[in-house]
Amino acid sequence: MSKERASNFAAAAGLLLAAPVVIVPGSAIIMMIWARWAFYQRHPDYVQHSAPTVSRAISDPFIGEPFAAAILAVACVIALALVPLSNAYFATIRLRTEGNPVARASLRRLMYVVLAVQACGTVGMVVCTQVTFRQSHDIHMVASYFFFVFQAIAILLSGILATRLARLPSRDGCPYLRLDSTYSRIRRYLAFVTAGFAVFYLFLFVIKGFDLPIPEYDVYHFYTIHEVVTISAYIFHFMLYAPEVFRMTRSLVSTGSWRLEAGTMA
Repeated sequence: MSKERASNFAAAAGLLLAAPVVIVPGSAIIMMIWARWAFYQRHPDYVQHSAPTVSRAISDPFIGEPFAAAILAVACVIALALVPLSNAYFATIRLRTEGNPVARASLRRLMYVVLAVQACGTVGMVVCTQVTFRQSHDIHMVASYFFFVFQAIAILLSGILATRLARLPSRDGCPYLRLDSTYSRIRRYLAFVTAGFAVFYLFLFVIKGFDLPIPEYDVYHFYTIHEVVTISAYIFHFMLYAPEVFRMTRSLVSTGSWRLEAGTMA
């Protein structure tokens, strides 16, 4: 195989594996919008007095069953993508903390916490879509809390981790995940913005039950819209890992091993 054909093949392999990181989670955003729209069409009496949350919308089996399938696909993509991305983070920690064992141990512990919290958030996401209000209101609500809280914490901690790594000296041989790249900077900033969205969502969740000087329907409608915005921010943050998945796959196919040269990120 010629050098040019090998390069094209490696790029095609990278696109093949990176595309699901964008397409599958992106479809979940579309499904959320569709779920609310479909519920408005199918339950006009309900929406006359209250705006539907995503949880309420998927309690209709017509809406909930395809929605649950889409979210299960998202969970599978997250689980598969975490394997190479975790390796990239650990490799970055190892390289950037050479001669600094205290920082290395601290960052590795933080990385393990991120993975554990992300796992909790992903499990909550799957359970709250598989078990709707029709099956068990209590299980659904507990799983929803798990999803919103742990996913927000995972994203916030990933932003803290990336910020701490970016402050360490860059060394030759920095691997696949370039923390000074455009996408990495966007993810760092978006991590803190997303955490802010989650806190504001919690604030709306609390105040929607109080007597306020504005109509209750308007408060609840804004609350349900912000729910979609917050979940979309969760998803978009993950989608921004697609360039790293592409580059790692391209490097693996091109060389047969995970190269650590910074040139692979150019």
